[in-house]
Amino acid sequence: MKYMNRNRDISVSHLVIYSFLFLLLALLIFTLSVKAHVYVIKDKQGNVVRVTNQHQMLKKEKDSGFTITILIEDKKEQKQVSQFKKYNFKEKIDWVKVKATAQIIEQNLKNSTEQKLPLPVYQVLATAYTPDERCCAPYADGYTATGYPAGYGSIAIDPDYGMFQYGDVLYVEGYGLGVADDCGSAIKGKHIDVCFNLGELQRADEWGRRYVRVWKIE
Repeated sequence: MKYMNRNRDISVSHLVIYSFLFLLLALLIFTLSVKAHVYVIKDKQGNVVRVTNQHQMLKKEKDSGFTITILIEDKKEQKQVSQFKKYNFKEKIDWVKVKATAQIIEQNLKNSTEQKLPLPVYQVLATAYTPDERCCAPYADGYTATGYPAGYGSIAIDPDYGMFQYGDVLYVEGYGLGVADDCGSAIKGKHIDVCFNLGELQRADEWGRRYVRVWKIE
């Protein structure tokens, strides 16, 4: 009887292991089919701490020297695609038309005839940031609030205020063309935060705080 119970325990253990492997394989297949990204966070000893679908670490993890690496990636994807499925506004922008409009705005600014532009214009406070620890802690992961890579052309807004919404294409006086794809706890009301590339903290500091005009390209 003891021998039979032992065989039964071994069979149950094998069943649990096979079930786990099957679920893991199913998860990997599903992840690849939807072209999602899966990241793994490891401690300093290389042990896996957790798996996540966001390229993001907590501040306490960063302070402890943890690392984050991509586990599954769609190698064929070359476009700048949001990691959040509910956001895909950048993929729908007609960039040829947008850049042509930006050139018209720049020409009018050069000729001091910008008041003739048939575009909505707003007066806002503009600050600047870069996607680093000093500006974006505790989530300095290189991505905006909508899941797009942060860098020049990313603009943080207050989406609850209603002046700008995610996906709005904006031309900022003194900065240039950008898209509203980020937000921040300090960005409220008639206030935007323009992004410079990682490593351009000095440019962001030189920008400082200034009032600028912003044209919404529709």
